[in-house]
Amino acid sequence: MKTKGCELLLSFLLAFAIITNALLGGGAAASDVVLDLSGGKMPVTDYYYIEDPLFRPRTVVQLVSGGNETCPLDVGPRIQLLGGIPARISPVNSDDGVVRESTDLNIKFVWVPPCAQSGVWNVQYDEESEEYFVRVGGVEGNPDCETITNWFKIEKLGDYYKLVFCPSVCNNHYCNAICKDVGRDSEGRFVLSDTPYRIGFRKFELLKSKISYQY
Repeated sequence: MKTKGCELLLSFLLAFAIITNALLGGGAAASDVVLDLSGGKMPVTDYYYIEDPLFRPRTVVQLVSGGNETCPLDVGPRIQLLGGIPARISPVNSDDGVVRESTDLNIKFVWVPPCAQSGVWNVQYDEESEEYFVRVGGVEGNPDCETITNWFKIEKLGDYYKLVFCPSVCNNHYCNAICKDVGRDSEGRFVLSDTPYRIGFRKFELLKSKISYQY
């Protein structure tokens, strides 16, 4: 009787586990889809202005000059009433073709000046200020330890979003990266910070928009 009672208990626990797993979605759920400012999903093939969704006048993330530099290689928000520089957001993996939260991804401006190596965002350490700045000049794709500074994530921030630097493309313990939000410094440049900068994504439509910037 004791053995039979144990078997019944184990059967009950197994059935409970199966039902619970089914109710919870049968395993790890996919990350939530990132929505643009119109409430639509964001296909990885489209381009977007990255902007502060609440601040007025309109403020768009674009190329900015840092310090005494004449070539704008830093990334940061600037007032831009019209246009801006759209970016393409490319997740490391996208089985369903849309951008999702908490996923490693590259961000690439579609246009950069000739002085820039590329439009891909990356994190660069500045010894003088001891800050980690977000700049262009990174490498797109090839997820591994050598490209770890090029990967960002989009996370929820209230009704909108924030960018996070916390790459998980490299599992090697020798290349453990810091995990910080992307905020801005006193000059309006993006830096790794404990205070995130609020962002939203507005779809770039070729016939209704133009590529422009001011720094």
